[in-house]
Amino acid sequence: MVLVLVVLAAGGVLANRVVRDSRAEAALDDALVTSRIQGRTQETRRRFERLIEDYRGSRAAWAAYGHLGELEAQDGRFKEARALWQRLAEGGPDDLAADAEMSLILLDREEGRLEELAERLESLVEGGESSLPEDVLLFELAQTLEGLGRHEEAGRIKRFEEVVPEGPRVRR
Repeated sequence: MVLVLVVLAAGGVLANRVVRDSRAEAALDDALVTSRIQGRTQETRRRFERLIEDYRGSRAAWAAYGHLGELEAQDGRFKEARALWQRLAEGGPDDLAADAEMSLILLDREEGRLEELAERLESLVEGGESSLPEDVLLFELAQTLEGLGRHEEAGRIKRFEEVVPEGPRVRR
C-alpha cells in the first residue's frame, strides 16, 4: 500500500512538471510570436520577463534569458544584454549557455573590448570552463588576436588547429 502511494505521488510530481514545462513552452512561443510584430517590443520584453519569473529554471525560461538579451542589445542596452547572457552562460542548459557565450564574445568584439576578450578566451581555453567546444574558443581567440594586431600568436593557434583537427575537445 505504501509503495502504491509513493508511486502515485511520484507520478503526480512528474505530471505537474510536464504540465508546467508545457505551459512554459507555450508562453515562450507566445513571446516569440509577439516579438515578430513591429512596435511590440515592450510587450515582448514583459512576456519574456514574466516567463522567467513564472517558470524559473525551466528550459523555456532559460531560453527567454537569451531572447531578452537579444532585445536589449537591439535597443542598445548592452549592459543589460550582457547581464542576461552572462546569467544564461553561467547557469543555463549547455546548448543555450553556449549560444550566450557566443553572444558575449560578439558583444565584446563589437564594443572593442578585444584585450579583455582575448584574456577571457585564453582563460576559457586553459581552464576548460566553457560550454563552447575548445576548437571554437581557439578560433575566436585567433580572430581576436588578429584584431589586436598579434598576427604571429594568431597564426600559431591556427596552425595548431590545422595539425590537431580532432573536433570539439571540451564537452560538459
